[in-house]
Amino acid sequence: MKHIPSRDITGFCEGECKNLVREGKEKRQKEISSRSYSASSCPSVPWANNRTEQPGFYGGHV
Repeated sequence: MKHIPSRDITGFCEGECKNLVREGKEKRQKEISSRSYSASSCPSVPWANNRTEQPGFYGGHV
């Protein structure tokens, strides 16, 4: 590692500097917010109402 970008040392950026993580988060949040969700669009599953049953009670792999 012979050359470390100056923005990593000083925090000052010259040219095109993007915060890709922040931009990605904002883009995903905008996509989520643009869709409308309602309780009526989700099916109700009766076995999810009670959490006292042990894993695998209804079969399947545990």
